[in-house]
Amino acid sequence: MKTTTTLLLATTIAGGMLLMGCSNTAEDQAEKMENKMGNVQDELNDASEADTRAAYERERGDALDKLQGFRSNIDRELANVNERLVSKDMKADKRSEQEALKVELETQQAEVGRLITKVENSQQGNWVSVKEETREGSDQVEGWWNRTKDNVDKMTKSDKDKDGK
Repeated sequence: MKTTTTLLLATTIAGGMLLMGCSNTAEDQAEKMENKMGNVQDELNDASEADTRAAYERERGDALDKLQGFRSNIDRELANVNERLVSKDMKADKRSEQEALKVELETQQAEVGRLITKVENSQQGNWVSVKEETREGSDQVEGWWNRTKDNVDKMTKSDKDKDGK
């Protein structure tokens, strides 16, 4: 892309110089050169805009994939907690642990949903601030999720998530 742009710029400048040599007056030459340089700048801006748009789309897609993965994991765990809470023979202390986990899962689910909506509604012009907010929020959710998995492993004395902890 840069090679093509550089080649285009060099060709345009060379063509402009040739046209300047054919003009009769300095004013004609200056006007023609100004028009050519304006066209080159427009073409460079268009090429830069395409690169920026592609980067925005790629980053936005990556952020959505990550957040949707979090949402899927949280939804799955929330369904498991709800299933365990249906049991009538659960001890009171285990029930309170599961209810507390349910509240925390619902809180994280809402946060991930908010971030997904923010990313989906983002525009290229506000992407930098949305990306930063999303990164901070997803890092917090990911940290919480990892701590939760490690706590479950400690309580069950097994490594269900197979992370070595």
